[in-house]
Amino acid sequence: MNVAASACAPNPCPRRSQKLTPRRFTLSSCFALLLLLLMSGLGWAQDKRVILPIDPEPDPDPNYVQIVIAQGEGWQLVQTSGVIDDSAQRYSERVYMIDGLRGLADVPLPQILKNELIDDLAGTPEGEDMSFAINQRIADEIALSEAQGGPTDALIALAEADDGELEPLRGKSGYIAKGSCGDRDIVKSKHFAINAPLNSSTNLSGGFTGSVSLTGTANLNADGEIKITLKRAKVWFLCIPYGVRFRHARVWGTALIDQGATLSGTISYANPQAREWQIAKPHLFSVDFWAGPIPVHIGFNLPITAGFDQGGITGSVTGSATYSGRRSISGYLDYWCTASSCGGGSNFDTVNLGPQPLTGSISGRFQPSIYAQVAVRGYLYSEGVAYAQVGIRPYLRGDLWGYYGNNCGDADGDGFFETVDALTFDLDWQLYVTAQADTFLTNEARWTLWGSPRWHVGFWDLLGGDGSSALTPMLTGPAVVPANTAQTYGARMRACWPYTDNVDYTMNWGDGGTQALSGPAATLTNASHTWTSTGTPQLSLLALRDAHGRQLNKTTWRPVQVTSVQGHMGMTWKLLGSDGSYAHVGGDAQTSPYLGDTSPTVSLPLLCLNQDGRSAPFWMTFDFYNGWAAGEVRLSAPVQGLALTSRAVADGICLSTFGLGYRMGEFHDGGGGWTWWGQGVLSPNTRFWVAIDDQPANPWN
Repeated sequence: MNVAASACAPNPCPRRSQKLTPRRFTLSSCFALLLLLLMSGLGWAQDKRVILPIDPEPDPDPNYVQIVIAQGEGWQLVQTSGVIDDSAQRYSERVYMIDGLRGLADVPLPQILKNELIDDLAGTPEGEDMSFAINQRIADEIALSEAQGGPTDALIALAEADDGELEPLRGKSGYIAKGSCGDRDIVKSKHFAINAPLNSSTNLSGGFTGSVSLTGTANLNADGEIKITLKRAKVWFLCIPYGVRFRHARVWGTALIDQGATLSGTISYANPQAREWQIAKPHLFSVDFWAGPIPVHIGFNLPITAGFDQGGITGSVTGSATYSGRRSISGYLDYWCTASSCGGGSNFDTVNLGPQPLTGSISGRFQPSIYAQVAVRGYLYSEGVAYAQVGIRPYLRGDLWGYYGNNCGDADGDGFFETVDALTFDLDWQLYVTAQADTFLTNEARWTLWGSPRWHVGFWDLLGGDGSSALTPMLTGPAVVPANTAQTYGARMRACWPYTDNVDYTMNWGDGGTQALSGPAATLTNASHTWTSTGTPQLSLLALRDAHGRQLNKTTWRPVQVTSVQGHMGMTWKLLGSDGSYAHVGGDAQTSPYLGDTSPTVSLPLLCLNQDGRSAPFWMTFDFYNGWAAGEVRLSAPVQGLALTSRAVADGICLSTFGLGYRMGEFHDGGGGWTWWGQGVLSPNTRFWVAIDDQPANPWN
């Protein structure tokens, strides 16, 4: 499997019938499962997660220390200490760390520098967060110069050449700024290679009793880059560098991830919010350098995290599951990220590393969706000032489904719901290129540059013997048909089947003819056939697979009686009126209770009645021709009259469809005849079969 992703974001984006008692199964099978790790990448959507209180401290950044001296709303004064890489010179400087406008309002800086930074923020795209690091020593010299009405010697010594004509100061080091004094971009990069273990086991709680374990390694051979801007201001006639601003972090190179994951435990909940926990954060490298007279420290580390989105572990009833899997990813990436936009691309291949065992025990549905992530993060001074990270987040999306009962449909059309069972596991994999950035640890943003489709890994029937009987399709249509007359039959999956994808079927008509069908799992897909001779052909419907890739290969069989008799006309009624939740049903000009009025080759619903003795509403009045049936009425799915071979068959259809107490409605159920009232809401445009006990107007007569 090969996946490629690219992104470029030049414009800023905003921040963000009666059931039987359930039975459990515990069975094993083999399957391949993936849960990958790789770099956390980029794109934009608000995505706040609960960080569990098990985060390990990051590995220390060697040769650099910072201590907070003072702080206020949106700013800190920090003592920074380190060693310059090129010269091995030690430095110790105090630096104001400022969080955009929020920090500028309060930080004790000279107004001239505040104005410079406010102008910088004014030119920033809306919604982009920005942080600055301002050297206190230089800020103090500017303040002293303002107080004495001219530049101090120390400030003159700090002056740099501007972007225009240069004129050295007489007798002093420094330059007179005759042109503009613009900012200057600085880019620093360094190669790194790391082989990081990915070993962790985390216990989960709150409805899930169990753990998520990760094993494997992450091999990275790449370059990390930080771009900053040296801030310079014209103070009197001098061009003074006074601070730096974070611009972007970039990583490019190759990666190889060999990752395994195991989820085990019992479930009985849906998690209400996203959760994420940090496994490790190894230090990659750092660079210390002079930006003018300002010592700058940049660094890269490798946050390794795991988690799941809101609703990422969902269980409808109590059950348990254990599954694990391994997969390898290799490829290249090149991404950069600022606080508001990202760009770049990547290309990765993924390989299945073999089957792993699965056990399950459930009556219901368990849908775990778990990710693991390795991110390359670049920062200025520390993550508390500004950082951005790039990479890949792969998801493992499992679906364990179990069922046992007799409320999942009548597949063979005999008028009774079969008792069926199921235990299946479906597995998908999905890959996202994501990103994360923050300034001053107050404006965390996460977004998505690219997402793959859901790739199907496999579908497993975990029941032994003949497998899960709930996977057999439903075959609807008449049981008795006349020869040389076209008949309609329908195909669909059972009502308990949890997936909605289109299903491919093969219909075998039992006379040598076959027909391919395809349609939504929960919707009848119809096919028509004509038998030219009498007999009892064996009709079969084979569910092959669905559009998602689940291989079913389950068949439903039923005999069909082909006769030379066209059958007897049946009687039909319609809805005559309604009053709220009460329906008035009866005959009209078409209705014939003596000979029947509708051909038995027609398919119509049955009027079903549960005559439970309920009282009529007080405002209704009744007579011989307009009575009260003392029950609830409903309409079944359409049934061909020829399939109604007896009153018992008709009553059985109502019973299996709506439950105990339901039978076919009859002409005299209101106490007299022709019409009656019952409680229920029926379609006003549908005719339906109604039985009659004392006349031959039934399809079975």
